[in-house]
Amino acid sequence: MSMRKKEDTQNLEKMAKKTVIDRVIKKEAEKGRLFGKTAFITGAGAGIGRAIAIRFANEGAKVCLTYNTNRDGGEQTVREIEKLGGTALAVQLDVRDVDWIHRVFEETEANLGNIDILVNNAGTYSLTLVKNMTEEQLQEMFRVHVDGTIYCSRAAIKSMREGGRIINMASITAFSGDIAMSHYSAAKAAIIGFTKSLALEVARHGITVNAIAPGIIETAMSKMMNEVAPDFTKNIPIPRLGTPEEVAHVVSFLASQEASYITGAVFTIDGGLSLYTPMNQTLYKLFLEAELSQK
Repeated sequence: MSMRKKEDTQNLEKMAKKTVIDRVIKKEAEKGRLFGKTAFITGAGAGIGRAIAIRFANEGAKVCLTYNTNRDGGEQTVREIEKLGGTALAVQLDVRDVDWIHRVFEETEANLGNIDILVNNAGTYSLTLVKNMTEEQLQEMFRVHVDGTIYCSRAAIKSMREGGRIINMASITAFSGDIAMSHYSAAKAAIIGFTKSLALEVARHGITVNAIAPGIIETAMSKMMNEVAPDFTKNIPIPRLGTPEEVAHVVSFLASQEASYITGAVFTIDGGLSLYTPMNQTLYKLFLEAELSQK
């Protein structure tokens, strides 16, 4: 065979190979970028957790969603996922209970397969000044947010394979702090520290660990704030509440192969609220007033 014919043959083989690969990629994309994955999401009976569960199912993942007290919400989410043609399982779980966690993980693996994606979303919320804070309030905040995140992560990584993803739910209050929420802010800051440490531990196994830091998202928590201060969204540079679906978009990306080189990161989703310092707020108002006066 002449050199020219040999080169032509090689080029045709490369083109054919590329065509096959492109078709496989396209076919997989049509199934969803999480197709074939099993996801475990805590606190998914409502709000952000529910939106993540539905988004994952739309991306092709099998989903185990857990709830503690909101059984109706968990079962309703499963029904919605099944209507979309997805596979989901709703299981009660108290993330403070290590033995309970192990039982639910075993049940999930028996029904849906090894866990590929863990989203530590379960949380609790209360308002209290430090001087009035009880030991029970402090312990409860850390047991749910910090202990629950660590316990579930520990259970997941024991069976998680290369390509595994862990996404933890922090908050912008971990950076800024908030009055009457010191126990909540401290717990969320601890989650960020844990996220970075675990990311270092499991990176060599091909597992990534990242955190989400939402601002004020349209959930039951924000409804309480809206009752106290109906105009609080005016202090957000993008002057509205975020939606659970907007958080779910970012979580879905971090759970996918597209985020395979991202680990130990914290993604802020707050409409710019954490940028809005008192100085920026003053300057913003001055320039906004000047801009309006020129119209």
